[in-house]
Amino acid sequence: MNLKYLLASVIVSATVSANAADTIDLGEIQPGVVYEYDMLVPVMGHYTPVESGVLKSYYTGDELGVYKDAAHEDEIFSQQSFYTASGEKARVYSVTEGETLYFYHPNPISGGVFRFVVEKEQIELGLVEPSPENVLSISSAYRLELAFNMSIKCTRCVAEVNGVSAEISPTVVDSYIAVNWFNTLRQWYHDGKINAGDELTLTLTGIRDEYNSSNRPDFGDGPGKLVLKYKMAGAPVELIREVGTPNSGVTDFFTYYLPGSNEGIVTLLFNGEIDPDCHPSAEIEYGDPDNIDAGMYHEKVPVNIDRNKVTVNLQGVTRFPEEMIPGLQPQNTISLIVSNIKSADGQNVLTGYAASPYSFGYSYNLKSVVYSIAADWMPAAGSPLKSGDDMEMWVLNGQKIRFESVDFSFIKDGVANKVSVPYSDLTSSVDSADAMLYNFKAPAIDADVDTEITVTLGGLLCADGLDHSSDIFVRYKSSPSAVEGIQAADSDNIFYDLTGRKVKTPSKGIYITNGKKIVVQ
Repeated sequence: MNLKYLLASVIVSATVSANAADTIDLGEIQPGVVYEYDMLVPVMGHYTPVESGVLKSYYTGDELGVYKDAAHEDEIFSQQSFYTASGEKARVYSVTEGETLYFYHPNPISGGVFRFVVEKEQIELGLVEPSPENVLSISSAYRLELAFNMSIKCTRCVAEVNGVSAEISPTVVDSYIAVNWFNTLRQWYHDGKINAGDELTLTLTGIRDEYNSSNRPDFGDGPGKLVLKYKMAGAPVELIREVGTPNSGVTDFFTYYLPGSNEGIVTLLFNGEIDPDCHPSAEIEYGDPDNIDAGMYHEKVPVNIDRNKVTVNLQGVTRFPEEMIPGLQPQNTISLIVSNIKSADGQNVLTGYAASPYSFGYSYNLKSVVYSIAADWMPAAGSPLKSGDDMEMWVLNGQKIRFESVDFSFIKDGVANKVSVPYSDLTSSVDSADAMLYNFKAPAIDADVDTEITVTLGGLLCADGLDHSSDIFVRYKSSPSAVEGIQAADSDNIFYDLTGRKVKTPSKGIYITNGKKIVVQ
């Protein structure tokens, strides 16, 4: 194997004999020297930095691992990895004065050349978020974020506005600094210490290279010091009350909400005016995020703004699990996300959550709701019906339905006709906790003799969102010659179902006996 040293344009070469089982020990390797190594021959060397800094190594073949020990067991992983314009593999490490590094590869598949340089790298500031060029709104920026080009330390941060100051401990992770100013600035707003247009000064001190205390940047404010100034927005609008959310005690989300009911309306009340043109959005999300094949259910729902109040309407849409994502195992939760609410001054309203500064998110327990709806009519089904007859409609779970009219459909002179009794002409009463009783007069019915009269509910809506029209209809005859209605004695103890047929052995359901409606459990 040939071992070549390239230093200051002078090549020093030495020939070393080795077979595949030997290891080539380069000894103390030096910055700026180019070393050549062959494939399938183990190679190692070591280096002791004379000062702390950054070591950058470059390879055309397999890169050598870097270890803290001569046994090559405690590996040091590079802070950066990239390719140079010439195609070399580059690896970057932080090094400390006097701490030896051990380079080693047990069996390089690809041979090539290897070199490294050690620099006392200048500390540079990259990211400043939010930028001091923009007006600072804490509803959008919950903290200051700074990113540097190397691992650093920072000992102190002080915030000051209008002669009031507070120390905010910086959070330092590698090359990143975070200053969580939210709680301090929010309290200053509450105390009236900040107004729109005021200047906030943020002073960070003790900034230095993590591995070299003498390496301190100067950003124009002195070594290791950074001063940032922000123009403050006004106090952000905050949420003061919620209705229909888990935070207000409503933890269940039903599969359907009846339009016009008191349920299915989410209200967010704020301590300031909301921009009527901010176009907030509300979206329902349902599904299993881990089931990529099934996908997620997304639904936009209506949002309304009324001065300082935002309402979300969940009514009028069925959301059964099998409808939202057919074939997916029903999930226990469903989410509502309300976003992009802005105050009259253009700021986002304060959500209070740094992870979601622009939206309010709520997770509910999903509850499937289906009601048993059934009706009993007087006169009984199949009876003759004429204009002006007294009629009674008893509805199980009648408080769970809404309708506009009672409609009578029939044939006159061979043509289909319909007349209606509006809801306002009905007399209603609560028969029990889950039933309603309605009384009214039959309208003027001029039907062909011996034809059928079908009675249904017009504009029927049910609180479970399902179509129960087939559960609440009845048919009559148009003339006295038709089959008579059920005329059971008050004490005959015979059971009839809701269509008027006799039942020998009643099972679970609703029946008529001795002139009264009963529920058999």
